[in-house]
This record gives sequence, structure tokens and C-alpha cells, in this order.
Amino acid sequence: MTTKRWRRNLWATWAAEFLALMGFAATGPLWAFYIQDLGVHGDAVARWNGLIVSAPAFTMAVMGPIWGMLSDRYGRKLMVMRAMFGGSVLLALMGFARTVEQIFVLRLLQGMLTGTVAAATTLVASTTPRERLGETLGKLQLAIFLGQFVGPSLGGFISDMFGYRPAFWMTGGYLLLAGFLMLFLVQEEFTPVKREKQSGPLVRRVRMEVSALFVGSMLGLVLGLRFALRLGLQISTPLLPLVVQTMLPNSTFLGSAAGLLTTVSGLFSAIAAPIVGRWGDRHGGRTPLLIATFTLAIAIGVQAIAPVYWILLLTQVFIGLAVGGTLSIVSAYIGRCAPEGKAGTAYGLDSMAVSLSNAIGPTVGGWVGAISLTMPFYVGCVVTAVSGLVVLKLPKDERSVISF
Repeated sequence: MTTKRWRRNLWATWAAEFLALMGFAATGPLWAFYIQDLGVHGDAVARWNGLIVSAPAFTMAVMGPIWGMLSDRYGRKLMVMRAMFGGSVLLALMGFARTVEQIFVLRLLQGMLTGTVAAATTLVASTTPRERLGETLGKLQLAIFLGQFVGPSLGGFISDMFGYRPAFWMTGGYLLLAGFLMLFLVQEEFTPVKREKQSGPLVRRVRMEVSALFVGSMLGLVLGLRFALRLGLQISTPLLPLVVQTMLPNSTFLGSAAGLLTTVSGLFSAIAAPIVGRWGDRHGGRTPLLIATFTLAIAIGVQAIAPVYWILLLTQVFIGLAVGGTLSIVSAYIGRCAPEGKAGTAYGLDSMAVSLSNAIGPTVGGWVGAISLTMPFYVGCVVTAVSGLVVLKLPKDERSVISF
């Protein structure tokens, strides 16, 4: 693919992902409040919040490798459109839900059909020169984080002004527009890599594809690191709106206050991702990844002892910088571990690792948070700090992990 073509596809995908993530992020800080509006009260709020936040991650963990394998066979653009158009319908339907159980079912279906980040990352990574992966994936992360930066404040404002349901309808509209951008602006010259025809059940074929990826590479270690880093963050993050509610009990702008926390972290993640990704391309990824990991652990821990709202806001600056750095570097490690023609499967496994952490983290955080709202932050701090020890096992330069 020519330089002009892959750059044009990058920026079209960039715009689509910005819209998609802006829509998803607009509803993120609202779950704890929306389920109360649907009739859930008391200790059940924290438990249902954890289940609602983590629900799509369970089904996405199952479907991630399958969608990834299908993208290697039928094209990456098709998978991005599937995620965006499918998500637009499901998220719009959430605005019409009448019970928390209906939300839970729709969230499970969301995990089955969406996964725009993994699909878009696969599309960009498969058309980018490998020596430019860190910088290019950092630019894609910039779109993701900018969407997460704009979305929460916009969603919080709309919920405060018009109610919670319009925020979900807005989400569906953003995803619909993103899907049309991919349909009309991205051109993919896809030729599947020839491979031996496999027979037998789908589960067996997926297992064989996955097993082949781990032979002679460090992919397993990198995916384990991705899981641990995300887990530490997700144990604590869904509880932030409830912490804000205790700090600002009489505020009429809880949605905006909770959304601002995600907005700040998204902004600084957007700043860090392309810068750290370029640093990793030029000088090796292990050192910046190690710095980002321990910065993240400390910032999560500080949230447990924050006495006032502005300190929570300050911690989001450091969390954003750290998350942006870890995502761009780890994504580059995964791309360079993947053999030719199997980027989709590799990033599908990455989606599974992220989804499992997204499923386990909020669920654990919700149950622990029902005992004490500060405990999930201590647990998240420890998990993230321990994952820093895994970073030390990686080669200093992620380019040296290529073994195919």
C-alpha cells in the first residue's frame, strides 16, 4: 500500500474512532446515576454499577479472538463497520430501557458486537510500516483519548440539562456517523494470507490459530502485562462517580463533575500517547513503559486518600499521562510480535485481555466498594505496581521481539 493511501486511511479511521469513543465515553460516568434513576438504591447501586460496567467485557472477551481471526480472513474494514453500526443500534436502545436488567442484557450484546478500538487498531497496524508502529498507533490512541476527553463532559452536560436518556441516543448517533465515515472514506486492499484449510468446530480452529501465535514470540508475556495494567485501573475507576457523590453531596451537577475526571485523564492520555510512542520507536519501549506503570500505580493509590475533589482531579492528570504511555508502547509490542497476516488475531487476543480485565476489575471493585469506597483504590494500586515487575522481563527495545 502506498504511503499516501495508508496515511489517508489512518486519518479517516482516526476521525471515525474519535466519534465512536466520544459517544461511548459520554455514557461512561453516568451509569451509577442512571441505574439509580431506574430504581436501584442502597448497597445494590455499587454492585449493579460493577455488573453494568463489566457486562460487555465478558462477551467481548469471548468474541475478540473470533472477530480478530475473521478480520484476517475477510478484511479489517468490515470488522470496524460491524462494531460501529452494531454499537449504534444497541446504545441507542439503552436510552429506552425501563429496568436495570434490560440495560444488563443490552450491555452483554454490546460486548458481542462492538470492539471498535481493537478493530481499528488492527486495520491501522496491518497497513503501517513496522518501524512506524509506535508513533502511528500513538496517533490512533490520540483519537481515542480525545474522544474520551470530549465525551464525558458533553454527556454529563446533556444529562444534567435534559436527563440521562438523551446521552444514550447521542451515543448511537455518533457511532452511526463513524460507521459511514469508514464505509465511504477508507479504502482497503485486502489479500488474505494463504494458509492450510482447517476443518472441525470453530472453537478448535480458533484454538489452533491462537496457539500458532505464541510459538517463538513474547506475545503471551505482553498480553499478560496488558491484562494486569488494565485490571489495576478498572478495579477502581468505576467507583469514582460514587466518590464524587460523597464529596459533593448537595451538588446538582454530579454528572458534570464525574465526567470532568474522565475528561482530564483523556486529555492527558491524548497528549502522552503519540509522544511516548515515538520515544519507544526511537529509543526502545521498556524504560518509558516502566516509568508510566509506576506513575499509574502511585496516582491510583493517592485517590484512596484524597480528601477533596480537586485532588481527585489532579490525580487524573498523572493517570492520563501514564495510561497514554502504556497503551502506545504495549500496542507496538503486540504489533511487532504478530506474524505476517495474523495481526487481526493478535489484536483480537489483545481485545480479549482488555475485556477480561474490564470484566473482572469493575466486578471486584463493585463488591469491594460495597464494603469501603477507598479499598478498590488500594487494591488497584498494588495490582498495577506488581505489573511493573513484568515490564522488567521485556527486552529494552520492542523491535527485538520480532521472531517471524
